[in-house]
Amino acid sequence: MYFTYEEELKEYMKQKNKKNIIVEVVTINNSEIEISELHVHFINEKQTEFYKTKKNYRSIETEMGEVLLPCFKLQYDEEIVLGLKSFLGIKSLSYKGITV
Repeated sequence: MYFTYEEELKEYMKQKNKKNIIVEVVTINNSEIEISELHVHFINEKQTEFYKTKKNYRSIETEMGEVLLPCFKLQYDEEIVLGLKSFLGIKSLSYKGITV
């Protein structure tokens, strides 16, 4: 498994001085339905250390910094592509190659 960054995301990370990314699973559960989705976002150095030491996330070094993945099994493609999307001026991360 290896990570690829889209050029737009690379430029954004350099411009905003962002290095580390975390992949979290968010689950919504009510009486009729349960939904699990991935939430991929930037974290700072202090948060990175917290997730690695207290939450047991595993760290993978990439060309732009670290990507933290949860300790439980997700499905990964051989290549994972991280990108940047924008909606009404709000930037967020996109991903391809990871499923719950």
